[in-house]
Amino acid sequence: MTIVHPLIGMVALTLLVTIRLLYFAINSTLTGKVHIKQFRIYEGEFPANFQSARQHYKNMFEMPILFYILCILLIINNNYSQFDVILAWGFVFFRVLHSLARIPNRDVNLRFGLFAGSFIMLVIGWIKFSFNYFCS
Repeated sequence: MTIVHPLIGMVALTLLVTIRLLYFAINSTLTGKVHIKQFRIYEGEFPANFQSARQHYKNMFEMPILFYILCILLIINNNYSQFDVILAWGFVFFRVLHSLARIPNRDVNLRFGLFAGSFIMLVIGWIKFSFNYFCS
């Protein structure tokens, strides 16, 4: 298994979160809860489920960016081990669980714990990459 597999897994998760956001946006517009002009600069009131989906979508372009960069650097340098692949899958695993906890948007403590798990995987990955890069 290569580092590309968890990279594709994270992209798939991001696409699923995007589809969910589009569903809520279209549904909110078609049911008249939101006027199409509100999307220009996101002004006015939006349904709570849409706001939650939008925040979830925005989260997919915050910390995961560092995951993507790390994976690409590992691929470019062709310098990754099975441990790096396990860390990458760990990150994706925690992000999937975080997304599953985020969808009902109930337990903030659980979400934080899952976020922290993905953060730890990412930090270990970056420390290992940096050490290998500077000490090789």
